[in-house]
Amino acid sequence: MNNIKISSKGIEKALRKFDYLQAIAEYIWNGFDAEATAVDITLHKNILDGVDQITIADNGYGIKLKDLEGKFTPFYESEKSVDPDKRGRTTSAMHGKNGIGRLTFHHFASEAIWQTTYEDGLLLKNTYSISIHAKQLDAYHVTKPDVTDKDRGTTVTFNHIIKEFVVEDFLAFLSREFGWFLELHADKPYTIRIDGVPLDYASLIAEKESFTSVHPMSQTKFRITYIRWEDRMNHEYSKLYFIDSKQKEQHKQPTTFNNKGDAFYHSVYIQSKLFDQFDFSCEDLSGQQSFTFGASRKSDAFQFLLDELGTFISEKRQPYLRKLSDAVIKEFTEAKAFPAFTGDPEAADRRDELEAAIREMCHAEPKVFARLNPEQKKVLAHLIHLVGSEERQRLMAAL
Repeated sequence: MNNIKISSKGIEKALRKFDYLQAIAEYIWNGFDAEATAVDITLHKNILDGVDQITIADNGYGIKLKDLEGKFTPFYESEKSVDPDKRGRTTSAMHGKNGIGRLTFHHFASEAIWQTTYEDGLLLKNTYSISIHAKQLDAYHVTKPDVTDKDRGTTVTFNHIIKEFVVEDFLAFLSREFGWFLELHADKPYTIRIDGVPLDYASLIAEKESFTSVHPMSQTKFRITYIRWEDRMNHEYSKLYFIDSKQKEQHKQPTTFNNKGDAFYHSVYIQSKLFDQFDFSCEDLSGQQSFTFGASRKSDAFQFLLDELGTFISEKRQPYLRKLSDAVIKEFTEAKAFPAFTGDPEAADRRDELEAAIREMCHAEPKVFARLNPEQKKVLAHLIHLVGSEERQRLMAAL
């Protein structure tokens, strides 16, 4: 028996922000972290049609015995590192680290057993198992390795499922968790199968468009795929993904329209030879490279790309801003937030002027109008009405 360097209660506290769906997703991420291209999830049901056992199998490189202690024993991550909402990354590789995801099973099962096979040398493959019980998360048991002819990979089995498992909710969650990732690897044989059926996230794609943009001076080509999602991705938000000529992701960053409070969820995938030798960390203002090969963020071709994407995404966003401002005006009307304009010959004009001001502010900063209660809507509408046109322009400049 080996011990993890934190108490069982400490582990539960550190992982308290994981619900059972996010916990299961961590095991799928572990497979992709191990360079798997396929993850198979099997839901074993009892006679009452309830799920009582789950297996997740991947074709990754497995867990080498010499690496086991480093993957299961350390547990020093801060809450920021563990919290799926706060783990920042500049690429999608290595989603998990140091075994965080391997201990989340206590949210939905009583026991987890890993059967892992890895290559040991050129021809030899070994297999062994690891087990952890939910009541003793700070200890794990390991069997002796055996030589095998099995394919490499890891299968983790969760016994005695303690959560009521709603399959429809599970599939919807997986679509929001992995849809963007599967699209990132759309040109590769990446797949997630549930009971043998590939995960279908097509219903999440509201709009998809692919096109090529060329930088005139250097003739650098960018193959761009834009996707607008019907719903927000779980923890990924709206990102730009930069992919080299070998279809390998080199960097990702939020789009300039990320998290604006207008439900405009999108992903943009950009593939170009430019990113084969590219320094994403360099902020050289001259646009020249002194100590690195290839281009930098300040290169003309990259700045051209960002300008093109900014214009394109802005145009795609406009219908949503109009739709959002219509919804805000309707909500303010239903909440009776507008001042009373009755008895005034110019009442209709003044009401129209107020609505136009609210629409303009909503387009500039949608978050201002998010989650307001009726009293807050009333106060805001009256304040906007009371300030003159010149003051409104100053207010708009501050947004």
